[in-house]
Amino acid sequence: MIEISSSCCTSKSEDNSKNPYDMTIAFIGNPSVGKSVFFSRLTGVGVEVSNYPGTTVALKRGIVKARGKTIEVVDLPGIYSLGTTNEDEKVTKRFLIEDRPDIIVNVLDASRLERNLYLTLQLLELDIPMVIALNQVDLAADLGILVDADSLSEMLGLPVVPTVATWGIGLDDVMLVALAERGKNQEHHRVGYSPWIRQAFSSLDYAFPSTPPSVKTAALLNDAEFVELCCMPPEANALLSSARRLRQNLEMEHGISVPDTVARDLYGEAGYIVDSVVSRFEPKKSLRERIDAILTSPNFGIAVLVSALLLTFLLVFRVGGFLETWIVNEVFEPYVIQPAEAVTSDMPLVLRNLIVYSLRGVEAGFAIAIPYIAVFYAILSIFEDSGYLTRAAFLLDNLTHKLGLHGRAVIPLVLGFGCNVPAIMAVHALGTRREKRIASILISLIPCSARTVIILGLVGTFVGFWAAVSIYILEVIIIVSVGWILGKSLPGQRSGFIMEMTPLRRPELKSTIRKTWMKSREFFYIAFPLLLVGSAFLGIADALGLLSIFQDFVEPISVGLLGLPAFAATALVFGILRKEMALQILAVLAGTANFAAVLTPVQMYQFAVITTIYVPCVATIAVLKHELGIRDTALIVSFTIFLALGVGILIRIFGPSFL
Repeated sequence: MIEISSSCCTSKSEDNSKNPYDMTIAFIGNPSVGKSVFFSRLTGVGVEVSNYPGTTVALKRGIVKARGKTIEVVDLPGIYSLGTTNEDEKVTKRFLIEDRPDIIVNVLDASRLERNLYLTLQLLELDIPMVIALNQVDLAADLGILVDADSLSEMLGLPVVPTVATWGIGLDDVMLVALAERGKNQEHHRVGYSPWIRQAFSSLDYAFPSTPPSVKTAALLNDAEFVELCCMPPEANALLSSARRLRQNLEMEHGISVPDTVARDLYGEAGYIVDSVVSRFEPKKSLRERIDAILTSPNFGIAVLVSALLLTFLLVFRVGGFLETWIVNEVFEPYVIQPAEAVTSDMPLVLRNLIVYSLRGVEAGFAIAIPYIAVFYAILSIFEDSGYLTRAAFLLDNLTHKLGLHGRAVIPLVLGFGCNVPAIMAVHALGTRREKRIASILISLIPCSARTVIILGLVGTFVGFWAAVSIYILEVIIIVSVGWILGKSLPGQRSGFIMEMTPLRRPELKSTIRKTWMKSREFFYIAFPLLLVGSAFLGIADALGLLSIFQDFVEPISVGLLGLPAFAATALVFGILRKEMALQILAVLAGTANFAAVLTPVQMYQFAVITTIYVPCVATIAVLKHELGIRDTALIVSFTIFLALGVGILIRIFGPSFL
């Protein structure tokens, strides 16, 4: 047995004296246990979403008033363990150690209790007061699972409150119990580890008597970050060195893996608890089970998945396109842009361009955010809340692993055809930074609806339907090739397929609306300001003649290497603001919308392909910076430019033979 000292993780330091709230409650749990539904019902939509310092992992923070106290509620990322596999796990550990909340609310899925208890047993060793929210008890009962909450509470030494978060049942009770548990010394359940693991702990206790046992556990598991967060460098180094020798000796003497043995012990303990508190009965075979069997079957499941993805793409493209057209043609153009152009007609060119271009940036922001992002996140929320998202990931996991990705990457990749912005934002759900980088690069190459406007409006209209289709085929070949190369060569952690197959359930309208808004509004806070600044910059650059200078500068490339007219380079620059603007500016600079009169079929095909590949739009660049940082964003932008130039040169050479 490991005795846990309350001095563990004492880094909730002097900064806490400046905390304006009476207490902080952290919500922790596995993915898809209803934790975020719980959080959103408690806090409403008035929450703050921000990255944890030094990471791209977002934390949601909200404020709750209860019994005269102002309580900060923090929604931590969904994780399966306090391991070192991905950023979400590392951020959760850092938050618990450095910020040390007053209370942990550990949300468990009653229908998947054994899997959930693995994390619970790890949290107990941190010796932070905790309350269990036993969620989805209604769904568990439908599956023939009854959990004795009182027995579970007695075994864990913690308060256990049955809840149904989607209907708001038990939420107030959880908060009131959490308030009552603050500052209490809870008699937690202790894990019974294997004899040789206990032997290793005894050796570390003898050598480091003043070090908290939980830190020694982390050292034995080679979790250096945990140890270094809790201990000063000399002690941390000595502890890690001693633990490494013990681990190596154990593995040589007993032929075991220490981390695997600890994991086995935790699962064994979780299984023992479940056997003690859970009773089962045989429910009737429900419609839900019959549907589930179809959705996860290798044949029918794939057919349903393809249909769902096509329907998603169709809805995002059609509904988004309709709303975009309405917002642009019925709102901004007649009531904002045209009046602004008339009012500023006598102003100095720099000021006029600053105003008009900025307003066009606002127009582009609303035309992207409302039509595409909101529709996308509404569909994604339905997929998440219904449990279908995990089934889609399960079916396509083998395929996406060939590209170095997890099955969860399917939805962002497909939705990139609608708009790259929400697709990039959705890569946050992926487990490792390596997967986020690969998925972001591939999404940046996917022809979004704005690029589709150029493909269909230029090539489809003036070159031919099959020529337009061939661009999509070319794009798929490029994306698969780049993904395969990155999957084989890019360093970093690869995550296995460890995704809980959550039960199917009916989505709740209020939850869908809340999640859609909370996710959509990130665009306004992240991408919209940069979109506005970028628009203003292009306007000033145009007024000062900088774009003409740029056109002359790149003429050796645009004319010499690619064989495009010089004005095409300027059009491509405007495509950075918004991709379809490249086509609009091309028509302005060419002096006609009949592109066949000024461009050859090869040039039109070339322009469309280059526009599809090179530099994502400003909004996409903004979310790339938010998710990956400046360095990776710069690398992606540079890569797409060189790739577009290379493909463009090849089209100039071989295109005349086919077009």
